Amino acid sequence: MKQLDDKDYEILSILQQDGRITNAELAKRVSLSPPSVLQRVRFLERAGFIQGYYAHLDAEKLNLKIKVLALVSLALHQEQSLEKVIGSFREIPEVVECHHVSGEFDFLLKIVVEDMRAYEALLRERILRIKGVGQIRSSFVLGSFKESTILPI
Repeated sequence: MKQLDDKDYEILSILQQDGRITNAELAKRVSLSPPSVLQRVRFLERAGFIQGYYAHLDAEKLNLKIKVLALVSLALHQEQSLEKVIGSFREIPEVVECHHVSGEFDFLLKIVVEDMRAYEALLRERILRIKGVGQIRSSFVLGSFKESTILPI
């Protein structure tokens, strides 16, 4: 695989801050020709460095006012059960992040819902019904002071 050079890192840095930048503007900012920049961006996409482009939405304006960090432990620790649990978490739209973690719990979930009733229903009707899920410890976010998808490259 090709090693990334400084220009590749510069392109990645700019794109993660503004994924809608035109190729011409990106080329100007990194001092390369537009065809060269387009070739580099396509390589970065094919190689998986760029996994997609999206719009960052305001959850509160979309009436998703409750953000929960839920620690989940499994009742059983078998490989087959682990994969099924992960698949189940992936299917729940309110689970916007799922991390397999070390320590007392097995997963850290970031969940967004409209209100407490919606969270209670989500727990009761979806999460607690997943075979293998044991204990859940929920922490409710009171305020967010930094949320970013920008990696420190």
